[in-house]
Order: sequence, then C-alpha cells, then structure tokens
Amino acid sequence: MNAIAIFVGGSTKTSTINGVSIAGSSSEETLYTPTLDLEYIINGMPLTKNEIPVTPNGLPTPAVITRALLRRIKIPYFAVDSGLYIKLKVPHIKIPSAIPGNNIELYDAMQKGTAKSIFEESKIMGEIISNKQEIFLLGESIPGGTTTAASIIEGLGFKAVDFISSASPNNPRELKKKIIESALKRISKNDDVFTIIDKIGDPVHISLAGFAAGALKNKSTVLLAGGTQMGAVLSILYKLNILDEKIKIATTKWIANDEESNIFKLIEQIDKRIEIIVSDVDFSDAKYDGLKFYEKGFVKEGVGAGGVMVLSRYFGLSVEEIKKEIYNEYERLISIGKSNH
Repeated sequence: MNAIAIFVGGSTKTSTINGVSIAGSSSEETLYTPTLDLEYIINGMPLTKNEIPVTPNGLPTPAVITRALLRRIKIPYFAVDSGLYIKLKVPHIKIPSAIPGNNIELYDAMQKGTAKSIFEESKIMGEIISNKQEIFLLGESIPGGTTTAASIIEGLGFKAVDFISSASPNNPRELKKKIIESALKRISKNDDVFTIIDKIGDPVHISLAGFAAGALKNKSTVLLAGGTQMGAVLSILYKLNILDEKIKIATTKWIANDEESNIFKLIEQIDKRIEIIVSDVDFSDAKYDGLKFYEKGFVKEGVGAGGVMVLSRYFGLSVEEIKKEIYNEYERLISIGKSNH
C-alpha cells in the first residue's frame, strides 16, 4: 500500500481573540504556531523560533505524534503554506493566492475571489501529488480553526456550533457563538460557496477541500486527518457536488469520546456515507504529564495526529509500537529542551 501526506498550515486573526484558542502560549503567539508546527515536522525542530509550540500551560503540539510516526512509516510528506502569517524557513509548497485570514467577527476573512483561487491552485497540486497514490492524507494546523470551521459549516447551511470541539477541555462555546453570529450577518442568500468562504472562512479549509478534490480525480482514498473542523472541508465539497465515499475522516479517540463535541452528528448531517475512523491509541500509561493530559481532554487532535496514527495501524504497527515511537520522540524533545537551558 502506498500513501503520501500533506500538512496545510495557515493563519486566521480570529485566533488572536482572547480565549478562542489555546494553540499557542498566548493569543498573539497563535500566529506563530502553524509555522512552528510545519517547521518541526519537516526539520525536527522549528527554525523561526527555537521552541516547540505549546499551550499556555505547556502542553506540546500534537505534531509530536505526527512526526514520530512519519519517521517510522517512511511515507513522503510535504508542508504547505496556505496563508501563514509567519513565513516558513523549511522547504515547502506555497499556494500562490493564499493569505492569512482576518478576524471574522469584525471583517471579511479574505478579499473577494481569494477562496476560489486557493481552491483551484490546491486542486491542481492535489491531483499532481496524489498521482498513483492509494492513500492521500491531509492534515492541518490553523489556530482558531474550529471557530472558522464552525462558521463555514453554519454559513453553508449545516449545524456546527453545538458539535465542534476545542483544544481545551472547557470549550469556549459561548465566545465562539458570538463570533460566528457576528460573521454570519455578512452573508446574503445569493452568495455562492466561495463568496461565503471569502466572507466568514479562512485560507486553510478551502485549500484542504481543493487538495481533496484533486486527489479524488485520481481515485485516491482521501484521509482527512483531523477532528470536527474537517466538517468544514466536507461541507465545502458537498456544496460543490464533489463529495464521495473515497473521502474518510481519521481522528483520535480523544475527539471521538469528547463530551463537549460530537463529530458523528456533525458529519452525519452533511453526508451519512462518510466513514469516521478512530485511532485506538491512548496515553493513560505515559510517563509524561504532557501526553497524559490528552486523556483529560487537552489538545485532542491537530497537525494530522489522528490520521497518522490510523495510517500507522494500516501499515501494520501495533498500538504499543506506535506509543513507543511517540514516547521516544517526546523524550528527544525533553532532552533538547534541557540542553537549551
């Protein structure tokens, strides 16, 4: 079986609204997080800053899981800049029209026409990269992404606010509702899919939809490696009439078991045919608090972590082997951290 993985990073100024995202040590730092995530996956350590992205209470990025397993299963993988606020210092693919998204509570996300260009450019790239690949895995890093994803899903006519998850165990649902309600007021009933994304979306989910559309042309199985925000990608593809059963969601058990969200109801209302594959890896026996916190509802998913764990099982790794790789990588980071002090 052959597979290839793409990790799309981008920014939305929505992440800088206080309380929206814990994907960074502070709300301003969330603009650095996707850049650091992608640099770390490619290089083993970020270059823009000599630090691993963490939550305000010091929990490391889920990219730790992703990198550990990519190194083991040895599939090709690429970083994609689809609207990063801070430019990458590692080799990557750049989506030419992508720009960081604005704060959707107050402004249109992007200039009119941007979403359509991002989609078409990503689709071309998706078709090229997925050629002769049985599995095309798509991960993302966009702090504030659950808020903009919920906005996209609601804007396209589905329910999202009550189903969408958060990197925190205390999902700031009321804050997200307020932001999304404010954004939705800018939509008019004649707006097409791309205009809606331009107004209330972000540059990453439309890029993921483009990559998926390109891969579908090659009949590849598309693994959307992520949590509830992959509902935004599905809702875009559904409205463009290109969603089919070759697209599956692969996620973590922390998303599947999350009492603050419901990925199953979210996806079912968009298209009942879409399979959700849940990784069976858990960290309850981890020696490290940073990983044990996943069992308490922190972080949960991101940067393709769930999908890469699912893919590793397809490639024949046992749960124990998967955990060993992750724990080894975590130890490596701890030792780098100590040597930097």
